[in-house]
Amino acid sequence: MFDSVVASTAGTSGAGAVEAWSRTESAACARKVAAMAGMFSAAAAADGSAERDLWCTDTWDAVAAHIGAALRITTGAASNQLLIAVALHDRFPLVAAVFAEGLITYQLVRTVVQRGALVVDPSALHELDRLLAEALSDREPMSVAALEKTVDAFVARVDPQAVVRTETRARGRSVEVGDEDGSGMATVFATLFATDAKAVDARMDALARTVCPADPRTLDQRRADAMGAWAHGADRLACLCNTDDCPAGENPPSTGVVVYVIASADTIAKPETPAPPPPAPEPTESKPADAADATDVNDAVAQDEADPADPAIPLTFNEAAPQPGSSILPTPTDEPTALDGQAPTMFGKPLRELTLTEALTPAPGRLASLRPAALMAGQFLPGAIACRATIGATITRIVHPGQAPPEPRYRPSKKLADFIRCRDMTCRFPGCRAPATTCDLDHSIPWPCGPTAASNLKCLCRRHHLLKTFWGGEKGWRDEQLDDGTVIWTAPDGRQHITTPGSRLLFPELSKPTATVEAIRVPAAHTAGLTMPRRKTTRAQDRARRVERERELNGPVGIGDDADNA
Repeated sequence: MFDSVVASTAGTSGAGAVEAWSRTESAACARKVAAMAGMFSAAAAADGSAERDLWCTDTWDAVAAHIGAALRITTGAASNQLLIAVALHDRFPLVAAVFAEGLITYQLVRTVVQRGALVVDPSALHELDRLLAEALSDREPMSVAALEKTVDAFVARVDPQAVVRTETRARGRSVEVGDEDGSGMATVFATLFATDAKAVDARMDALARTVCPADPRTLDQRRADAMGAWAHGADRLACLCNTDDCPAGENPPSTGVVVYVIASADTIAKPETPAPPPPAPEPTESKPADAADATDVNDAVAQDEADPADPAIPLTFNEAAPQPGSSILPTPTDEPTALDGQAPTMFGKPLRELTLTEALTPAPGRLASLRPAALMAGQFLPGAIACRATIGATITRIVHPGQAPPEPRYRPSKKLADFIRCRDMTCRFPGCRAPATTCDLDHSIPWPCGPTAASNLKCLCRRHHLLKTFWGGEKGWRDEQLDDGTVIWTAPDGRQHITTPGSRLLFPELSKPTATVEAIRVPAAHTAGLTMPRRKTTRAQDRARRVERERELNGPVGIGDDADNA
């Protein structure tokens, strides 16, 4: 059938080609979804699967991790797609057939699965599948919103108690943090009770006014920074006036909230204050040779004292006022301060006098000369924002272990652990983006067969750590770690997936090879004495309970309930 769908694209062009290839894309997606469902069916039919259903990392997690590695997506995203795949082929086989012909998209299939999730009676489910297959095959194309209404209407016909109710405004309240876009900024969306929203507004305004009048930020900028101070548990903002006698007091005390930022030492180092210009030369006079030698020695001492490499010399930002006729754009040493205050004028002369090239060419060097940094989870952070993050922060130097010998214990030292987390940045399983700060430090060659060294340690989140430990062996997941931190994973089907340290792009110096390690002896399938954490109920039982609870909420209200509410 798929071959016939592909053949229909031959000789097409324009809108006809767009339609034909769109149908081919949907048909191919249907094959992918069917393959996912087949993977889970095979794993569930394997020996011992019933026992593994009570494992913390159960059969579902194992299959989702395998799919995530193959598609290079997170395990959570793979688990969601697996849920759609299994539900489609187990509950809606007729809709799956329509999908296989490429007549509907994956978005519509997902809508069918989600809106029909509460139908449990087999006869009602079969009737719903038939009605939806006819509607999706014969009627005009439907949007997701139109399909939701159609599915709800059919569900109400076959099983009124299974209609997914629309959440009220109050039940839909949430706080969402938007994905960062590489600018170092993020957007927060919140839907709160009106009383709480008023309190947040007043709190942000109060915190924004705890700095002195000389602070360079606008009120909006201070309110935005107040949100960060509030998140850290601070009771005031850090004033940026840079005066010794600031009436706003000292910087806020540190709190228990920690945000890890990886930056180069060159990025956060403050530039040296320029030396004052030499005095005008005086009229030459004859002087003794001893005096001349003494002057040369004093000059040498002065130059030595001003050596920027000397750690005893304080480094400060250059905040000198621009001279007349100079550029209004900030110099590289002004980049952190350019984040505050009103935006400078874009052009140095009237717009009508600019050529088209001048108007369209951005100013060179603005906030771009500092080496960028990164959050621990790998998000890009411009250098100027990394400098701002150093205000009141604790700075820890990351030391590359080089060819240092292994440490003689199971748990790595803090210095080695800090290096591993900064090198990896995230969980090293294919597709996983869990921050390294939340991960376990896993021995690629299990301890005590493998040493505690940088070439044998990597970050793994708890889910994938358990997957490697208990779903490993000859027929499970196997890993090999190279000296530069590269990890070569071998999946249960024999396919290989390679992951490189997350810091390699921005901080390649952290991926320099470390001392080679070798296994002392062949490790066992998993470390003796370890036991897989177990669930109290299986995943299927949890889903059935959630469906039952939703159906009870959708059920008719009895007389007794009305009396109670009255």
